[in-house]
Amino acid sequence: MGETRKAGDRALLRLGAQMAEVEALYARVLETPDARAERRALAELAGAGERLAGLARAVAGEVPPPRRAPKRRRVQRTRLERRIAGAATTTEWIIARSERRVSSD
Repeated sequence: MGETRKAGDRALLRLGAQMAEVEALYARVLETPDARAERRALAELAGAGERLAGLARAVAGEVPPPRRAPKRRRVQRTRLERRIAGAATTTEWIIARSERRVSSD
């Protein structure tokens, strides 16, 4: 019973992190300086929304968990994009660390 609950907590933590990414990307869309940047930001927001929906379906047990997105090509990122990437990396680190801690308990 406890192990199932812990696994569910990890899934919900990942879901919350994905929701935070969607919110951050939405804020970035609102701050775009021109139409071209807005289209690019909206495309990234759409991708994050799709990943959030896929993860929510997986947590609900409807489909297997989604795979990680393929690596993107390198482009110069804005300060906000770097902050979002840093937050995502930190979140993944926290999740991985908590999974190791739970498995050792």
